[in-house]
Amino acid sequence: MSFNYFTNWCFLPTFLGTFRMYDTGDENIRMISADDINRLKTPPLIRVHSSCIASEIFKSIDCDCADQLLTAMQIIHDENSGLIFHLNQEGRGQGLQNKIKAINLMQQKGLDTYEAFEYLNLKQDVRNYQKVIDILSNLNINKIRLITNNPKKISFFEDNNISIDIIKTKIVTRPQNIDYLRTKKNKLGHKLDLSNDSCLKGLDENINCIKFYEKDHPYGFFSNFSNHAVYLKNKIWKTSEHYYQSQKFADTDYEEEIRKAPKPSMAKDMAEKSSFPIRSDWKSIKISTMREVLYAKFTQHPDLRKELIKTDPSILIEHTENDHYWGDGGNGSGKNMLGNLLMDIRSLLIQ
Repeated sequence: MSFNYFTNWCFLPTFLGTFRMYDTGDENIRMISADDINRLKTPPLIRVHSSCIASEIFKSIDCDCADQLLTAMQIIHDENSGLIFHLNQEGRGQGLQNKIKAINLMQQKGLDTYEAFEYLNLKQDVRNYQKVIDILSNLNINKIRLITNNPKKISFFEDNNISIDIIKTKIVTRPQNIDYLRTKKNKLGHKLDLSNDSCLKGLDENINCIKFYEKDHPYGFFSNFSNHAVYLKNKIWKTSEHYYQSQKFADTDYEEEIRKAPKPSMAKDMAEKSSFPIRSDWKSIKISTMREVLYAKFTQHPDLRKELIKTDPSILIEHTENDHYWGDGGNGSGKNMLGNLLMDIRSLLIQ
């Protein structure tokens, strides 16, 4: 594909990597690309995202809007191709003023988001994506891989002769947004798979959980990659991951090499890809090693100690398909050992 439509652009450096931000000619439509727009893969990855000032700017955690945006950015960055359209359509298109009214009703009267819109005599979703359709047409794009869980959005594009392959986004649950997610699924028709969510299924609907994984997402401080140094063995370790991985080679020169790794991801790679033998008793001590460094992290950083205690009695879950031992395996089939250790330490700190 060859494009000459967007000529005004700049690089956009983020913690995920560098994107490009393009001028669409409309201040209400922001567009970023993982790479040069002239090199989009076919069909391109597309995320059409409606703005949420509360979560994206002020970091509110009672919805999943910012989570979905970050997830889409990660997907597109990983592929190094794709577009994100960020539309000024607060409150499912009803505007910020009505959104604030609705949230106030939710907080004061205990209504859910659907009931609050009904109370205000507002249509549930009046968002319009025609301008995105127009841009895609200008780019000669008629088939896309759409990153969404929203059937109404899918129908809009299909009704405008855009062929769709659906890329579903993973949900991030926490006590503050669980009810909102249930409403999106049960009343607004969003295709959210909550069947394997240990915090949303079962007999007790009041059970709350906090899922974490990425260090830059909500509750990212639970990640062993978070930028919180620990002091153990008379040395400073940049992150918990540095300490844990290095102890596979305790009392060797390689332990120190891992300690000095610039990033936790590099410390992990050095340990997992090393030709040096791992200590023979590692399987029997790896849990105690993890407990040791987690206890140090949450006792040596008073702010983290406070945040951990505040989560009680929520279930803490490391949510990832990449790990069935420390994490939940992505579908609840994993052991979630990291979450369990964090809850154990929380109990100790509360006592």
